[in-house]
Amino acid sequence: MLKRIVRFLFKCLEFAYQLFGGAIRGNDSAAASFVRKKVYGSTCEIDTNVFIKNKRNFITGSGCCLYHSCYILNNNGKFTMGNNSHLGAFCYVNVCFGTVTIGDDVAIGPGTKIIAYSNHYQYGKKITEVRITEDVTIGNNVFIGANCIILPGTIIPDNTIVGAGSVVKGKLESNSIYGGVPCKRIKTGWYE
Repeated sequence: MLKRIVRFLFKCLEFAYQLFGGAIRGNDSAAASFVRKKVYGSTCEIDTNVFIKNKRNFITGSGCCLYHSCYILNNNGKFTMGNNSHLGAFCYVNVCFGTVTIGDDVAIGPGTKIIAYSNHYQYGKKITEVRITEDVTIGNNVFIGANCIILPGTIIPDNTIVGAGSVVKGKLESNSIYGGVPCKRIKTGWYE
C-alpha cells in the first residue's frame, strides 16, 4: 500500500513538473525566456516550444539560439553548439546516442534534421533490429539551408555552404558549396 502511495505522489509531482514546463515552454514573454535559460543551465536563447530531452548533455556557447519548436533528442548522446550559432525553427536533432557537435558562427535553416542515431539496413536482419550510431560534426562558419537532412557520420568542415533541401552523408570539403540529393560539390574556393 505504501508503494502505491509513493508511486502516486511521484506521478503527481511529475505531472506538475511537466505542466509547469509546458506553460513555460509555450510562453513567449521575456520572463519565460529567462526561466527557460535557467532550466537548461544555458546562456543560449531558447525560443518557444523548444524541447531538450537531457539538459545534462546539452552544451552551448554564448550568443547562440534555438528557434521555435526545435527538438533535441539527446537521451544518452551529447549535443554541443558553439558561439553565435543557431538552429532555425522546427529543427530536429536525433542524438539518442553519439555526439552532434556544431561549431561557432553556424546558421542552420528551419526544418533541418541532424541524425547521429538511426535504424539501419543490414542484410538478413529486420530493419527494426539494427541501429547505427555515428557522430556528426559541423565546423565553424557554416551555412546549412532549410530542410536539409544530415545523416549519421557526416563531417561538414569550416567555411562550407549546404543548399536547402540537401541530403548530406560523408565528409565534405571546406571552402565549398554543396547541394542536391544526394549532396554534391557545386563550387570550391568560395571563402578563400
